[in-house]
Amino acid sequence: MSENEAQKQDKLAPIKVLATITAGPNRRIIARARDHEIVMDVSKVRGGEDAGATPPELLAMALGGCILNICRVMAMQKGIVLEDLSVSISGEVDPTRAFGIPTQTRAGFSHLLAQIECSALSEAEKEEFVRELRQRCPLCDTVANPTPLEVIFAR
Repeated sequence: MSENEAQKQDKLAPIKVLATITAGPNRRIIARARDHEIVMDVSKVRGGEDAGATPPELLAMALGGCILNICRVMAMQKGIVLEDLSVSISGEVDPTRAFGIPTQTRAGFSHLLAQIECSALSEAEKEEFVRELRQRCPLCDTVANPTPLEVIFAR
């Protein structure tokens, strides 16, 4: 189905996501989705081999990628050319709780900042673009709003 055909429909079919993650050697983590594989690791200082990005870094990359992708879709729909589009995601994670040390600090990101670079829009257009982007971006929605998470052992 072309993008034009998709735009004519009231509702698109959900995209089913399945990722399989297995333990690799040392502290490596091997993630697979469809025919793609990503190696995650931690820095040598934390006992890894620095063979890939950490899971929080990949979450930041995924969020930035989703924002960039939705910006492209929105620009195409609005007839705007975004030649110099880029997104930077920054945030901080306190590893204390992950290592089992009691703390009042949450385990996840304390905050995330998404900075979009693009010279093609006026300040007013940028404001409207961000407002619409926050409503349309699947990962913005997932990160910004509580999403039910069930963690179970497979039978």
